[in-house]
Amino acid sequence: MGDKQRQSFGMVEKRKINTIGFFKKTKLEKWHFYLLGLVLLNFLTSLITGYSLNQSLIFILKVIIYLTGFVIFFTTLRPFKKIAVYYSFYFISVVLTGLFFLFGGILLAILSSLVLFPIFPKQTEYKTETIKIYDRFQGFMAPCCSYEVVETKLYIFENHLGYINIEKPINPKKDEFSFKDNVIIYKHKFNIDRTTKEARDTTEILNFE
Repeated sequence: MGDKQRQSFGMVEKRKINTIGFFKKTKLEKWHFYLLGLVLLNFLTSLITGYSLNQSLIFILKVIIYLTGFVIFFTTLRPFKKIAVYYSFYFISVVLTGLFFLFGGILLAILSSLVLFPIFPKQTEYKTETIKIYDRFQGFMAPCCSYEVVETKLYIFENHLGYINIEKPINPKKDEFSFKDNVIIYKHKFNIDRTTKEARDTTEILNFE
């Protein structure tokens, strides 16, 4: 190996060391666990009280946790630390997701879905200034159509009201939902005759599960 090659190799190694030192100085690992603790605390609070941070904010926090975990993984390899096993989950998640976007395929789609399931945001089907209705995932073989209803509080908080079940998927352009006296008032068009597609306006009172 010539002097120039040794010099360039030394510069690369020095940059690697400086990068790792930067992440240590910025205490990235501490922030990773602070955010992880916040998300877990939010989950427990929502189970106990029904109140939680809104889904958009939680999704952002989860993405940051995944990305910081991915970056920190490289700092645990040299020298190898046992906690690298934990951070390898984020590394694998990001790699599988990247491969799926590059090459596609059913197998990569399934694998990336499994590792990213914890951060998938709830799908908003309907919202007003006071309530939001999320799709309720109950498994691929679950019957239609069950939804979670939350009440928005101070822009960044949500209060879980309960679950509702209706006979057809929500059409946000035609259906109307409102919350009053601890029930959901559901206005929609009901098909009287499927052959002629004749429909009439219908109002239902939905109780929470």
